[in-house]
Amino acid sequence: MYAGQMSSSPRRRNLLEQRVERILAQSPGQEDPSDLAERVQSVLACVPPEARSLISERTGRSLAEVEAIMESDPSLTADPNARHRVTICTGKTCARRGGAALLRRARQKLEAECFETSSDGAVYLEPFRCFGQCAMAPNIRIDGGVRGAMTGERFELLLDMLRR
Repeated sequence: MYAGQMSSSPRRRNLLEQRVERILAQSPGQEDPSDLAERVQSVLACVPPEARSLISERTGRSLAEVEAIMESDPSLTADPNARHRVTICTGKTCARRGGAALLRRARQKLEAECFETSSDGAVYLEPFRCFGQCAMAPNIRIDGGVRGAMTGERFELLLDMLRR
């Protein structure tokens, strides 16, 4: 395959991966996995698995090596410093059925942007392109559990409960 040619099934990057790619692009020539991980953490408040994979690709180091670096540095963390992780599906179906409005509502209520933790440390907010549950759109994921057919009112109640 030549440069610029699309494969028949290109891997779709999620929004977090795209954000990490932008962060890494701001460090041209940097090949130290620890420095790149620190840069990612300074923006995202953690170094999620997607970032570790991209750091591995960027530096030519194995994922196991990058994981070992993460484990050996106590200042690096895989999870955001928040009690709960709320992910909102922003894929086409969810966005059309209210997912985009849920994300706006969450940003306003939590006073936090995407990939940030609310000031009270309760909720880390992140968008995601698709959970594969389109029939139940709009979908959110709280601490790993997907909830479908989410309404704005129900969502705000859930956010209030998480912040207590």
